[in-house]
Amino acid sequence: MTSTPNRRLLMFAAAFAASVAMSASVVVAQQPANPADAIVGDWRPADMNVNVRIFPANGQYLGGIVKAENQEMVNKEMLRGITFDPNTNTWKGEVFAIKRGQFVPMTIKLTATGFEMVAGSGIMSKTIEWVRVQ
Repeated sequence: MTSTPNRRLLMFAAAFAASVAMSASVVVAQQPANPADAIVGDWRPADMNVNVRIFPANGQYLGGIVKAENQEMVNKEMLRGITFDPNTNTWKGEVFAIKRGQFVPMTIKLTATGFEMVAGSGIMSKTIEWVRVQ
C-alpha cells in the first residue's frame, strides 16, 4: 500500500508532468478567463535563483521548480494547496520554506510587477516579491 506522502508525491509528479507537457508560454497581454489563473505560469522569487511553474491541478494550484542552480531542486514541489479568494483577490496555500525544511502557510497578492507573497505567520513571516519569467 502506498503511504500518503508517496501518494501525494506521485500525484504532484503527474500534475507537474502534465503542466510541462502543456505549452510553457503564457501570454501576459491577455487577461485569463478565470481571474484565479492570473498566477499560472513561470515565476522567480526575489530571494532565490529558481524558476517555479504554477499550474492548476484538481481545483487548486501547485508550483514546482523547473530551473535551479542546484539540479537536485528541479521537479520539487514548492507551492501546494493554493486556492483563490475572489472577495480579496488573494491566493492562500503553502510554500516550502527551505531553511525550515517544511511547508508554511502563505498568501499571494498581485502587484504591478508580479506578485507579493507573505510566507509564515506573525513575527515569523517573510514578504517575498516574485516576477514573471518570460
